[in-house]
Amino acid sequence: MWLLVFNGLVYLAMNLASRRFVRKFLPLSPRAVWRDFTAALMGKLSHADLRVYNAVQKFAYLFVVFDLIVLVLSGLAIWKSVQFPLLRELMGGYDNARIVHFCAMALMAAFIVVHLVMVALVPRSLVAMLRGR
Repeated sequence: MWLLVFNGLVYLAMNLASRRFVRKFLPLSPRAVWRDFTAALMGKLSHADLRVYNAVQKFAYLFVVFDLIVLVLSGLAIWKSVQFPLLRELMGGYDNARIVHFCAMALMAAFIVVHLVMVALVPRSLVAMLRGR
């Protein structure tokens, strides 16, 4: 778990310092997310330039960063409940922290499944992901 926390902190620090978050993920509006989501469902979402994220991708990647933060915090509230009483109580107690952790993990699993399906539908995106471009 500490490796996940360390990697996450380095990822956040580097992306905030280089302003990559702003360049890659903003601006983002609910209207754009809905438009791209409906286009994706109809099979009309363009994948011409894989370096440019559509609104659904931007939303999903920002959501995953938030979800990982929730996973780590709820995991700490469960794992080290006595050492982090404030965190435990902010989550509504130990039982609610377990529910939060479970829901966050289910959303992460759903993200992974959707990610794999999208790679299967647009196979050339796998090469772009592996190369980082």
